[in-house]
Amino acid sequence: MRKAAVFACVLFLALWLTRGLPQERKDESETSFDPQKAWPVEELKEDFSVLRSSIEEGHAGLYRYSTKEEMDRRFDDAFSILTKPLTELEFMRLLAPLVAALGCGHTGYQFSPGFSAYVEKLPACLPFGLKFIGRKAYLLQNFSDRPDLPMGDELLSINGRAMSDIIDRMLLIIPSDGRIQTAKFRRMENLRSFNMFYTIVFGLTDQFTLEFRSPQDNAMKNLTVPGKTRAEIFRLLEERYPETAKSLPPISLDYRRGIPVLSIRTFGSGAYLRAKISYPEFLEKTFQELNDKNMASLIIDLRDNGGGEDAFGKILFAHLTDKPFQYYAALEIKKMEFDFLKYTNVPAERRSQAGGRFQKNGRGWYDVLFHPNVGIQQPIGPMFKGKVFVLINGRSFSASGETTSPMHYHKKAVFIGEECGAGYYGNNSGFMPTVTLPNTKIRVVIPLIRYTMAVDGYPADRGIIPEYPVEPTIEDLLQNKDTVMEFALDLVSKAK
Repeated sequence: MRKAAVFACVLFLALWLTRGLPQERKDESETSFDPQKAWPVEELKEDFSVLRSSIEEGHAGLYRYSTKEEMDRRFDDAFSILTKPLTELEFMRLLAPLVAALGCGHTGYQFSPGFSAYVEKLPACLPFGLKFIGRKAYLLQNFSDRPDLPMGDELLSINGRAMSDIIDRMLLIIPSDGRIQTAKFRRMENLRSFNMFYTIVFGLTDQFTLEFRSPQDNAMKNLTVPGKTRAEIFRLLEERYPETAKSLPPISLDYRRGIPVLSIRTFGSGAYLRAKISYPEFLEKTFQELNDKNMASLIIDLRDNGGGEDAFGKILFAHLTDKPFQYYAALEIKKMEFDFLKYTNVPAERRSQAGGRFQKNGRGWYDVLFHPNVGIQQPIGPMFKGKVFVLINGRSFSASGETTSPMHYHKKAVFIGEECGAGYYGNNSGFMPTVTLPNTKIRVVIPLIRYTMAVDGYPADRGIIPEYPVEPTIEDLLQNKDTVMEFALDLVSKAK
């Protein structure tokens, strides 16, 4: 019953702003969208003011990594540019750097439904999957009409623009926690995200002229290819890279070289429901098995785990400690009523949250009292007492960052891979309504809850930097060699 109550509470937290909301209706503009339409200056200014006031009123991490003076200057400078009509794409080009400057990986932006539907039908996607290694881009997957083209070459330019310039300009518009760069590069590798970011910075194109270089002999090559639609890209992904497209279970335990490897690919409850796996029971069974076998070491693979249920991260850490602990130092919301919610699909009757679930604190915010991770937490048996090695990367985010921060702070694990994509001290998430700007219909997600982990002594704007940084080469990736895992297995084997 206790577990049921805990997860009922988590579910309530997630549904507070979403349960029972009206379904979003298809906008007529989706079938008649004009990408050349320029919005009048006054309407652009209204949209900008709505976005700024919404962020200032509700965003839980507005000044987490920047001062008020810095953010005010950014807003004022951007507003001053609004002196002539702009298309939606041009306006998004102005807004995206502002959203990214918040230093919040949970704050996302989207084009209007009309623009999104319009682009979905265009052959505007680069027909290659990219891998970024050491600020260089490499061709990793081939979705072009030249399936015989070998992968692994370094991409030097797209449509006459040097990749170094493309990377620098795209980094400015990609949201991430704090100043974490690994998260930005991993997001650029996402097939959908790269093309959206490229479109925002450089505009729409249906043809790509590429310059690339072979790492073997430094031979220079040039190629012009037509773009693909998103649907074509994902169809070719399944056809040409079925192993990559294959869905894996959300959690698994296996043994490699006799070493246990616990792979937790997501903390999202939906994946566990679909797989018919009870996450708490799986962990309980796993740690009991490891203890029965007297395993001295454990590898936990959290790479590419983008988060999910807050409680899942806490439960994992609770199996690694034998003492009561504090998980969250604070869980806060700015206000009980938000005026900006009138620009979201949150009904009026749900825009005020009074009652005993929140309590005003010393700085004028409100503490969230009903979350299961608030307050002193208890260890969960069976506890694993051996040495723990955790694999992380720039896609280890949200709840993954929450569980790894106390592991690091309490010295319960050794970290391998690349800088974690989640801020060490927490994130802004929880309740995340989407604001729709009244004229352009551009959408921006604004997280209302500030999560602060009970940790200390680390740079304020970074994720966990592993004791053992490991980065694969493009050759490793083409050969499906998991360099990070192999390093971890070697390290554990030597420690025996």
